[in-house]
Amino acid sequence: MTNKLEIENYIKTHSIKQKLLSSFKNLLFHYMQIKLKKYTLQMIKLYSILTIFILVASCSQKTQQPCDDSFIRGNNYVLASDFENAKKEFEKSIKADSKNANAFYGLGYTYSVEGIYEKAIENYTKAIELDSKFKLAVIGRGSIYYIVGDYENSEKDFIEVTELMPNFSMGYLYLGNIKSQKADFESALKYYDQALIYDKKNSTTYFSKAICQSYLNRPLDAIHLLKKSIEINPKYGMAYFYKATFEHQLNMGDEACKDFKMAEKLGITTQTNISEFCK
Repeated sequence: MTNKLEIENYIKTHSIKQKLLSSFKNLLFHYMQIKLKKYTLQMIKLYSILTIFILVASCSQKTQQPCDDSFIRGNNYVLASDFENAKKEFEKSIKADSKNANAFYGLGYTYSVEGIYEKAIENYTKAIELDSKFKLAVIGRGSIYYIVGDYENSEKDFIEVTELMPNFSMGYLYLGNIKSQKADFESALKYYDQALIYDKKNSTTYFSKAICQSYLNRPLDAIHLLKKSIEINPKYGMAYFYKATFEHQLNMGDEACKDFKMAEKLGITTQTNISEFCK
């Protein structure tokens, strides 16, 4: 009888643990998608600011696209975060030349920063219609499609980006994120590997790859990748948090406790985890 009760209790306990682990993984998945989107938006802003400098520089190089005074002033307003006046100047530039792809790109970027995504897509699309190889516009539109959850169109744009710019690691990172959003983790891993070929120092790529490995029930591989992510960026609090989480799953208590504490030190709220696991 005792053995039977022990077996029944074990089955119940194991079942509860499995349900809790499953629930945790679901929460982890949704939380990671939010984090990836936030990171993506940050990268869009950083990349787009660099793009503004590139466009201004290209004006002095006399590219095929016109760069009138209104366009230059629009860029200056963008850099000063004066988006209303930036839009007015880009619109003036378009009024002077309706085929000015640069000005449509400037409008697309300005609307994207303001969070007016429908108008951003509309203007990026116009820039692409005027110049089918306008790489920066394709990147901008694909990024916005990703943010609004239109993964099919985002994927199309970033496939085109990787064809136009085969060495552009961010294109593969986006494609990996899209596959991750669709829970196609094996395909995501392939894209992350391609991204790492061209940029071996991107801590976020290692982090994203680690999360995919965890969903494929490869926690040791995930931990190894998170170590690499932390090696590149020692202040990556979320990497410490998930490394600790996977270590806890593997009963690596001391390591998990240490990493939870480090994540807390770096601004990630883990006090509940520390209280529970650091005993």
